[in-house]
Amino acid sequence: MSGQSPLEPAEAVVGQTAEAVVGQTPEALVGQTAEAPEAARTEAAGGAPAAAEPVDPRRLLKRLAPVPVPVPPGSETRPRRAPDGPLERSARTGALPWGAALLASLLLFAVISFAVCVTGAGFVDRPVLNAAVQHRQAALDGPLTYVSHASNGPLLVCAVLLALWLSWRDASWRPLLLVGGVGALSIVAATVAKELSDRARPPARLWEISESGFCYPSRHTVVATAVLLGLAYVLAARIASRAARAALWTGAVVLSLLAGASRVYLGVHWPTDVLAGLTLGAAVMLVVVVVHVLCATRGARRVAR
Repeated sequence: MSGQSPLEPAEAVVGQTAEAVVGQTPEALVGQTAEAPEAARTEAAGGAPAAAEPVDPRRLLKRLAPVPVPVPPGSETRPRRAPDGPLERSARTGALPWGAALLASLLLFAVISFAVCVTGAGFVDRPVLNAAVQHRQAALDGPLTYVSHASNGPLLVCAVLLALWLSWRDASWRPLLLVGGVGALSIVAATVAKELSDRARPPARLWEISESGFCYPSRHTVVATAVLLGLAYVLAARIASRAARAALWTGAVVLSLLAGASRVYLGVHWPTDVLAGLTLGAAVMLVVVVVHVLCATRGARRVAR
């Protein structure tokens, strides 16, 4: 036959459809897709095909967007807390053991103060001080003098610098506030106690270094004990091993005793001055720790709500 067959091959139909689609914009394709059903409905009704309005692609995408599902009340997820730092984890032990240690330290300080104010404690001070003076050795004079001088200002400065580095590392002011608060409170407590006691120092002929002011309690011992124990508390929170923590606390106690013994060895303090300084320094440190633990516990409860 010379004419074209009414049934064209499937390949020809597909080719014509592809040629019609190529070169058209996405907006035109969307418009044609929306116009086809409308034209079909018009022809089925027997009328002429009406011009359809173009469909906005953005409106079509909004219709195809997923529908938000309402969340049942009470099932909202709470924001996650920031991970606790070493000092926050250490505060979980509670304030009870620290408070008991604080009461014991204050009780010892009160007993020593009563003995000094009422009896003078000469039956203890004079024999111990005379023995220390008689057993002096030239090889120990220099090192113990250095220990005595370093146990006040230099130790406090080094402790604050270390606490500042720890605060920068932890991104928290807690280490600096703890160590700085312990140092400042120890100086205030020792100064006030000295002015209230009004106790004279040992005879000047026994001194190896020059000193002035009252002697009860030993301010060097108070500051050294409070700062060393405060540093031990801050550093022990970062140590997982019990043996290492025990060694750290033991070292802090030994250095505190060494600072106090140097004051007696140099003849500028009575032994009871040093004993009172040890107990008062420990009490100052424990006051700061108890306040820290109570604040940390209260903050944890507020976040838990």
